[in-house]
Amino acid sequence: MKQRLKWDEIIGFLFFLISIGMLGFSVYFCFSSDIWYDELFTMGLANQSCGELILKTARDVHPPLYYLIVKLFLTGVRSGSPLSQVVAAKLASCLPFFLCILFSVYKIRKNFGMLTAGLFSFLLISMPQMADYTVEIRMYGYALLFITVGMVTAYELLKENRTSGWLLLTICALCACYTHYFACVAACMIYLWLFVSMCYGKKLKQMIKPYLFSSMICVLGYLPWLLAVVTKQASQVKENYWIQPVSLRTLAGCVKFIFMPGFAGEKVSMAVACIFFALYVLTVTYSLFILWERGQTGEEEENGKYLFAYGGILVLAGVVLFGMVASILVKPIFVYRYMLPAMGVFWLSFAILVGLEKKKKAAVIPVLLFLGVIGIGNFRSFYGEEMWKKLQMEKALSELSRIESEDIILYNFDQTQGVASYYLSNETYLWYGKTEELIREMFPYNHTLVEGDFSDEEGIIRIKELLKEGRTLWFFGSGNAREEILEKWRAEKIDAEEVASVMIERYWFNIYRITVG
Repeated sequence: MKQRLKWDEIIGFLFFLISIGMLGFSVYFCFSSDIWYDELFTMGLANQSCGELILKTARDVHPPLYYLIVKLFLTGVRSGSPLSQVVAAKLASCLPFFLCILFSVYKIRKNFGMLTAGLFSFLLISMPQMADYTVEIRMYGYALLFITVGMVTAYELLKENRTSGWLLLTICALCACYTHYFACVAACMIYLWLFVSMCYGKKLKQMIKPYLFSSMICVLGYLPWLLAVVTKQASQVKENYWIQPVSLRTLAGCVKFIFMPGFAGEKVSMAVACIFFALYVLTVTYSLFILWERGQTGEEEENGKYLFAYGGILVLAGVVLFGMVASILVKPIFVYRYMLPAMGVFWLSFAILVGLEKKKKAAVIPVLLFLGVIGIGNFRSFYGEEMWKKLQMEKALSELSRIESEDIILYNFDQTQGVASYYLSNETYLWYGKTEELIREMFPYNHTLVEGDFSDEEGIIRIKELLKEGRTLWFFGSGNAREEILEKWRAEKIDAEEVASVMIERYWFNIYRITVG
């Protein structure tokens, strides 16, 4: 006689199915070809040779592993159009979320039950900010995967001290370090939590040798990059970086980033975020009370699940603390998305704590309903935004198709210049400012209109020279600054006829045809 499924297993399975459906929509949006400026770096670096990729990455602010992964995905479309390369790269970024869900079904379900596994899969895709990174051509999905798998592996090692487990933990930690620097911090927090847990569980003596060996391999494996590159990148950050200083408001911003939904007005979303945060804190506080009440009388395995959940929360807390301290003592280096490598274990912790209280239906079911509403609302918002961006991109590509390959394009914003020039291999010039050096090297048809100190007079002379040569000029004007530029041109008998207004990803700009008045 077959055993009937329990209510928690059914709900966990439903959450799992919903998460698969959501990820299916993310795959659909991978076939949109829009990118933004940070993704431009990914595409540029991934199209370099392996040697050039590593050398150029060393001059950027991230480690190289993710770019190498994307390069592998681009191998099959190397000779294809820029659009097909973007699709391949987006699919590469979606893959780690699929792997996380598979890992959830296989490992998390085994260790924590179907409700926790299904709920975690759902939270991974649907919580604020999370769905965006299923289609973004950046390294955060892989960093999240390595940290999540590494943390769960560390938990399993406490139950069974196996060589294969230590090998997997070491690989995950090293991969995390070579994917993102804040993933490196998260990996360090995993080892710290594991050491504390070994001491608490009186397993230090039997586990200390493989622990030290694993730690040593990670350090030695990362040392070449650390010595050769990180110091150079640190000096680059110190000299010129855009990140704002941290303050107490940064902590509030972290809470907002994690909990604030995007499917309602600001006031409603803020209220929901406060409720959500309060619910998370209440859940953690209640679980601490339960654990304290159980004391030494509780089952070791059950207590271990609670301690693992707190460990996941502390991993994220450690990342935030490191980012804030480093930003205060050295130079601002922390932005909210740098929490993403640790967000997997953060949401896993919540799923575990909810799952551990499954016997209390009256309390758990309302929580699950609340999470379901928040998650589906968030994903609907993500779906709407991506669909709108997809349609806008189709319109933009249609407008860009009118530009001939020998035409010249002027820009007043370097990020628009970089992104648009990915789709158009035209000679381009930047009015004001200077095209970023690494972008110029990867996309050599991007230039500054006037080398050295820019002046309006020199810029206007250069435009007239190009028109006199019989070249066709276009102006992709961004923001309010374009109106000031157009006024200066008109005063010098340079006309600009507006042809279209388009958006690529997050960049609105007007397209003008430049002529002599």
